[in-house]
Amino acid sequence: MTLSASPAPAAAPAAAQIQAELAALLHRQSYGVLFANFAVVIPVAYVMHGSVPSWLLAGWAAAIYLLTAFRVGLTRGFLRRRVALSASRRHVLGFSALSWLSGLLWGLAGLAAVLSHDDMMLAFGCVMLAGMCSGAVPSLSAYPPAYAGSALGMLAPFTLACLAEGDGLHLVYAAFALCLLVVNMYFSAVTYRSLRTTVALRFENLALIGNLERERDRVAAADVAKTRFLAAAGHDLRQPVHALGLFTDILANRAAEGRISPQDALLVAQRQQTVLEGLNRLLDGLLDVSRMDAHLTRVERRRLDLDALFEALRQDYEPQALARGLTLTVLPTDISLDTDPALLRRILDNLLGNALSYTPNGRVLLCARRRAGGALIQVWDTGVGIAPDALETVFAEFTRGAGAPDAPPSGQGLGLGLAIVRRLAGLLGYEVSVRSAVGKGAVFSVWAPIEFPSR
Repeated sequence: MTLSASPAPAAAPAAAQIQAELAALLHRQSYGVLFANFAVVIPVAYVMHGSVPSWLLAGWAAAIYLLTAFRVGLTRGFLRRRVALSASRRHVLGFSALSWLSGLLWGLAGLAAVLSHDDMMLAFGCVMLAGMCSGAVPSLSAYPPAYAGSALGMLAPFTLACLAEGDGLHLVYAAFALCLLVVNMYFSAVTYRSLRTTVALRFENLALIGNLERERDRVAAADVAKTRFLAAAGHDLRQPVHALGLFTDILANRAAEGRISPQDALLVAQRQQTVLEGLNRLLDGLLDVSRMDAHLTRVERRRLDLDALFEALRQDYEPQALARGLTLTVLPTDISLDTDPALLRRILDNLLGNALSYTPNGRVLLCARRRAGGALIQVWDTGVGIAPDALETVFAEFTRGAGAPDAPPSGQGLGLGLAIVRRLAGLLGYEVSVRSAVGKGAVFSVWAPIEFPSR
């Protein structure tokens, strides 16, 4: 079932939302490693000042401080702006590149420890790198490439320098660095999977909460609709029953007095018949909705010539139109459909009855034409029209438009006709739409595919 309404914007894919949340998590958790970059530089410089030229050590420390300050500013800006999905990937790549550069600066400190040819300094460099590399796991694992590049930048210069030395002690340190890299990469992957699962569960929970809220709203709306239905049904069903009682009392009183004429009896009977027809329409609407709610409505398709159906509708509704001073025009057609004749007749009955009810003067037109591989069946009227803000709700159950000439004084009614049209069209696989302008009438369209399965 489709209506003439603008589609809502599609929701962002779940994978993109997860990546964006991981990007935000990467920036939030980076404060730990950024603080370490600030805090550890001074003790490292203090320990290494006897083995590394002061100017080189000062330049190294200044580079780390400037880079870390720049990373802090970028991180704060990202978290403050909450960058859009399309831009978050660029920010993550930039963050990763800065992490790799920072790791390389720490790797240069490890390289200096190896080149000092001091065993104590070599051990210190290994411990320093192990601490920095392991401490970065929780901070950078929200995006594995960020951690992988940073860890390689830290450990590769130290490992290659140890391998270049070639003696037993340096080879042991190289093997330790390689094991450290493998173990930390493993824990980084485990942490990433854990973070991704947590974020995915969070979005699933939010979606579940949204579904529950929508279901709550639907139940609340159904409760309101039920209240409206009971009020409308109480009025619209009581009114014809009360009228029947009055007409019956008139007949009974006149019969008791012995002064009823055939003309009087005929007049009262005709009025009773009119009331019964209205009551029958109300009950038919209720039964239609009840059967569809209980999934008892069955679709029995066969070939149907629309022209024959249109002629039957013209014969049924033309007297009603003439009685109201309206012109009913039914255009001939050569279109045939594979459909359920009874359900399609019920759809057009509701549309024609609705058009006649809401057209105080002018004409009502029923026609069909081929359109987009199917048949477009339309009911036009020159009636009161529908306000733009009501086009979205005109097919809702228990909703009745204003301005019907035959509406009850209270303005209420069951408002099931167009709701039945929508639901029956859905059963048949048809599309229903409406165009209207206040004071200029309305056009209800039913698009039905033209297809005949092989027998």
